Amino acid sequence: MIENGMTVNVKFEEPRVIGECAGCYGEIVEGETIVEFPDGLMIHYDRYCAMAFCLESGERKTVWK
Repeated sequence: MIENGMTVNVKFEEPRVIGECAGCYGEIVEGETIVEFPDGLMIHYDRYCAMAFCLESGERKTVWK
């Protein structure tokens, strides 16, 4: 069997988990783009995580003039 010489003896490591997303509750790993809040909460830089975080953390109100 012929192996690719560029991948021989190369060790692939799993990315290091640095926290949990406050939106989707998934892992945030090293190298991902995130939004970090002053209180230390982090969410993925993703519209779905941002929406989930806002809907859970905010209070629903109806505004009338």
